[in-house]
Amino acid sequence: MLSIIISVVVGGLLGSAIDSGYSGRLSTYISGPESEAIALFSPEMVAKGKGGWRGEHAGKWLYAASKAYERTGDPEMRERLVSVADYLLSRQEENGYLGCYREDKRYYHRPSQNTMKVDWDSWIMAYLIKGLSETSVATGDPKYADAALRIAHFIHWTVFEQGIKVSQTGMHCGMAGCGMLDPLCDLYRLRPDPELKQLIDRCIFEMDDEPNLQLITLLGKDYDVSLIGNGKIYEMNRCLTGLAKAYQLFGGENLLLACTNAWNCIQSMHLTTLGGPWGGINICLEIFNRPAEWAPYEVTETCSVMEWMHFTREMLKITGDGKYASELEKSAYNALMAARAADGNRWIYYVRTNGEFGPGYDWSCCWSSGMTALEDIPVYMYDSGKNGVKVNIISESSAVLSVAGGEVALKETLPYAFTGKAEYEFSSAESAFPKKPFSFSVHAPEWALGTYSVKVNGQSVTASVKDGYITVKRRWTEGDKLSIEFPYEIRCYTKTWEFRNGGAREHNFSNWYNGFKESFVSFAAGPLVFATDHLDRFAERSPLDLSSDELAGVKIIKDSPLAPVVIGAGQTTLRPICLMPAYEGPQSRFIWFRIDE
Repeated sequence: MLSIIISVVVGGLLGSAIDSGYSGRLSTYISGPESEAIALFSPEMVAKGKGGWRGEHAGKWLYAASKAYERTGDPEMRERLVSVADYLLSRQEENGYLGCYREDKRYYHRPSQNTMKVDWDSWIMAYLIKGLSETSVATGDPKYADAALRIAHFIHWTVFEQGIKVSQTGMHCGMAGCGMLDPLCDLYRLRPDPELKQLIDRCIFEMDDEPNLQLITLLGKDYDVSLIGNGKIYEMNRCLTGLAKAYQLFGGENLLLACTNAWNCIQSMHLTTLGGPWGGINICLEIFNRPAEWAPYEVTETCSVMEWMHFTREMLKITGDGKYASELEKSAYNALMAARAADGNRWIYYVRTNGEFGPGYDWSCCWSSGMTALEDIPVYMYDSGKNGVKVNIISESSAVLSVAGGEVALKETLPYAFTGKAEYEFSSAESAFPKKPFSFSVHAPEWALGTYSVKVNGQSVTASVKDGYITVKRRWTEGDKLSIEFPYEIRCYTKTWEFRNGGAREHNFSNWYNGFKESFVSFAAGPLVFATDHLDRFAERSPLDLSSDELAGVKIIKDSPLAPVVIGAGQTTLRPICLMPAYEGPQSRFIWFRIDE
């Protein structure tokens, strides 16, 4: 569906996070050319060779600030955005290079043609292409897209004239280099340039041609993502986002098959209960675990959450299937919210389901990735087009959408995250209210298991369900209200932790209990996963185990004076356990409870 969205304002839990991120990290980390992250591009800092990978923050900030300005129209944000972008343009060299690496350290200098260059030069330029492209859209000034195109032309020259392989410009079996496909596709929508198309084609080719990667071929054969390249989560998801965008622009069933298989694999075997892709057992915290491996001490990098949401959003655009909206909702309410600090400035680098966590520091890549993911939420919360409106993320919000030859203003005010209820009120916007019938569709959350009730103006109606969306089609009038209610009951998810690697020591965990199994359970209600603040880590196990009797009788005790939610058994002799939404955890989080069988 081609979206025609005039404005979206997000409220509730998600809106509060967006607002605090706007006044926090987005407004304070970079406020102008003098900010540290932009001063990296100054002649003095470049000469010292102090920039390195930190240069990525500039492009991420440009992108997020542009989205924020498009959303708010805040003149102060526009002023900051333009001042930073203009300074960066002043630092662009005549050949198009724009970065923070000293001349002798740049990616196009290398000892031999087949040497993989391990640096982040092209990665930074790719983020600048993405940020400057969005700056051009937000401000309406073509000079920023022109500058982004000059960067792309420079990369094109190094690849096609100097013989540099795209995959040789970055780490992780070439995925860090080939990940530039994502912003190149964004730029192509603005500047359908032939050299840009050549570079896009080369990125796709090298994702498959690189012997240590073969991303498209292996995904086409339904390989597990952990067995491709080195399994680096963030960089692989970025490549997949680029492939999904390339398919939308140019087609290619092999690209769609690769993306579909990859998404299904990640969703079914490589997500935490919070909805973030995770690593930590086999090799590294940031690398996919081997198939079917699981432990209660799941670890998700916030950068990976951002890119998983980007990839999922593109699959939603391609297919219109509500299962992608359902995963976006899960990630937004849990993995993303659980990674942020209330002040809007700090973000957790590694989100753990059980265990301690820390916020990292100002330069952490995840601090800018979390900020970026927040500003993306209003963009895909709604879709609208000629024939109807789709709600992809249910939340308190207001929106003005163009549909069926008119404009409709929507408002949702119920606290869906805590009740499972939503109500959308229709009113007129500045243009005429639509006179023709149109469909209004709300994604059916995975957690609702097909159970819901729909009313229009207080009267039950029959809704159709197709492709994961609950739809009512009628001639809507001003003042109409559509309410939908999903069951808000406790849900239990069980997992088994199995030690089975023959006594070998894995990253972060010891397997000396070879052949030993333990069962675990986590709890959720509505879109939220719940946790308690007990400390539980591998070296110091929590004594808070649940008996089978307690688990059999578990229920929510609402409005408890002890905590927002308390689970307990039907028998009063069994203890209640205070729970909170996972995003409220302090310095430790305990989501997976051990079952004492």
